[in-house]
Amino acid sequence: DFNKDNQSDIVLANSGSDTINVRIGLGNGTFEKQIMYSVSTGLHPQYVNTADVDNDGILDIVTADTRSNCISVNLGYGNGSFKPPQRYFTGSGSLPCSFVFVDLNNDTRLDIITTNEGTDNVAVFFGYNYATFYNQRVYRAIDNFGSRAAVVGNFNNDKYLDVAVVFYTTNNLGIFLGDGNGSFNTPLIFSTTMNSNPYSLVVSDVNMDGQLDVIVTNTGTDNIGIFLGYGNGSFADVMTFSTGTSSMPCSVAVADFTNDGLIDIVVTNIGTHDIGIFYGYGNGSFAEMVSHRIDDNYFAEVVRIADFNNDNQADIVVVNSHANSIGILLGYGNGSFAKQVNCSTAYGTQPMWVALGDFNNDNKLDIVTANRDDNSMSIFIGHGNGSFDDPETYPVGSGSRPLYVDIGDFNQDSILDIAIVNYGTNQISVHFGLGDATFLQGDLYSTGSGSQPNTLAVGDFNRDGQLDIVVANPGSDTIGVFLGSGTQPYARAKVRRPDIGSQPHFVTVGDFNNDGIFDVALANTGKNNVGIFIRLPNEIFDDMVAYSVGVDSAPSFLAVGDLNNDNHSDIVATNSKTDNIAVFLGYGNGTFRTATFYSTGDHSLPSAVAIVDLNNDNVLDIAIANAGTNTILLLYGKGDGTFGNEELHVLGYNYRPYSIAATDLDHDGLVDIIIACYGTDDVEILSKIC
Repeated sequence: DFNKDNQSDIVLANSGSDTINVRIGLGNGTFEKQIMYSVSTGLHPQYVNTADVDNDGILDIVTADTRSNCISVNLGYGNGSFKPPQRYFTGSGSLPCSFVFVDLNNDTRLDIITTNEGTDNVAVFFGYNYATFYNQRVYRAIDNFGSRAAVVGNFNNDKYLDVAVVFYTTNNLGIFLGDGNGSFNTPLIFSTTMNSNPYSLVVSDVNMDGQLDVIVTNTGTDNIGIFLGYGNGSFADVMTFSTGTSSMPCSVAVADFTNDGLIDIVVTNIGTHDIGIFYGYGNGSFAEMVSHRIDDNYFAEVVRIADFNNDNQADIVVVNSHANSIGILLGYGNGSFAKQVNCSTAYGTQPMWVALGDFNNDNKLDIVTANRDDNSMSIFIGHGNGSFDDPETYPVGSGSRPLYVDIGDFNQDSILDIAIVNYGTNQISVHFGLGDATFLQGDLYSTGSGSQPNTLAVGDFNRDGQLDIVVANPGSDTIGVFLGSGTQPYARAKVRRPDIGSQPHFVTVGDFNNDGIFDVALANTGKNNVGIFIRLPNEIFDDMVAYSVGVDSAPSFLAVGDLNNDNHSDIVATNSKTDNIAVFLGYGNGTFRTATFYSTGDHSLPSAVAIVDLNNDNVLDIAIANAGTNTILLLYGKGDGTFGNEELHVLGYNYRPYSIAATDLDHDGLVDIIIACYGTDDVEILSKIC
């Protein structure tokens, strides 16, 4: 019911014309003139279904666009019209041919499972208000080049977030003051001193005056520079503190390592293979650096602070890029640390950056690294005692060369997501978390040709309650701001392969083991079987169990219902090459009896079935669309899972019925049958009169 008038309407997927057609029902079995919606040339929609995918109380339309390897979502307005489609890629060469709606993770949002015949897998699109971002707004500082890194803070106490950037080539700090609407003013420029080559920066109040200060690492002059803030967006001239000859400090973080209530500074020195700590006096000055030596084979390029073992003391994590590892130094709270413990990210990964968060909601800190050389990110699950599981690695994208990673809840589901800077492809990618330490494939946003993005920072720049992203683009000497632009109903797919060569053609769901959780059934054309995935309580699917439908049967459609009134879900499959249907009666524990077959007639090519009570005897019957013989076959149920009393309806020459549905269109208490006829480009309605 697309216009909320309590009358049944119809939608058709037209693969030949790349359109969907909507017919609004008048409640008497007739319909208004069709309304046609284009889904773009070459998409070829071959399967359609409806659901309220964005939880607004209005039905939406989803199509499987086989030749374009995507599904399309047309959100409804509630008046019978629809928005332009949003498309979701199912994978190169995937050839999606069917899908089903189900809430897999009990978040009250419908998820979509597609069958991808071309790649022998199923794809799960998890539904939520997944954030999207506007194209970046570019900001440039005149005569300043090499925008190397950016951080966020409120530097002028106007309640609006600002951005601080270091310009590596021109040896400056730039402060972009925000207007509170997502835009920024011409930057204020502060020198980091000649030939300093500032590399990274962090924000803190180091002199305890209530104003934000900025600390930068200067790789060219082997020191750190501290800019004390005045609270109006301007800063005092830089004060420098030596990190040692040829030290090349490259990363900086702040914490209280001695529990004296004063801010200390830690830097990584790649030139001298050490970690340096400056203990603070609380007035903006610091003691001479104390060095913590690292093995000569290690280049600690990045440093971050966290409490990994829940002892309320600041610990240190560093990224050892050339050793393909991260190092953990547990703090004792007196300025000293345990010996570094290394966790490998695997040979050839070369991790470049690290971020920290609780990715599986167990109240223990986990770690994510951006791995440049193998185009991946690695997730280390923490045990809460300073130790971690071996990493799970996720591909970020071919040629992406990820350099930087940060976290935030970008879709406001109280689950941490990951944002990555992809230097190799001039993009950022946003990977939505599922709350179990797994992540979806990233949504990609361009930073511009030749921009060579290096780092990013996260904040709400326009005060709309949604996180935005700022990126430092040294290749184009700019910063790019991506404002969060609301939501889309689905994120990219998670893929599960049933079996090589299976060619899953159709998918449906049912609670096959009576545990209150939906399971998945597939029609695997390539393997001539029905595959059952039982879903476990932790949102993971068990291994597929296959049930044969006969040699060379090519099952193409499935339907689920309780055919023998035992309160267990049963399955009907259409076998297009053997001209029959297969009925699998369920035991209610996730398993099924061997199939019983019912002929649909020679050369009938059954294409779809509808399970419905056709004669009001409280027993389910089966209606079958036979594309080969242009007929509709009705099989009446006996209540014990068997069928008889066949009834055949001939449609006419070359009708080729491809899809079938059943409902009471004219409110007379009798079931009507709706058929999409591929050969005649129309819809046929069989109205029951008694």
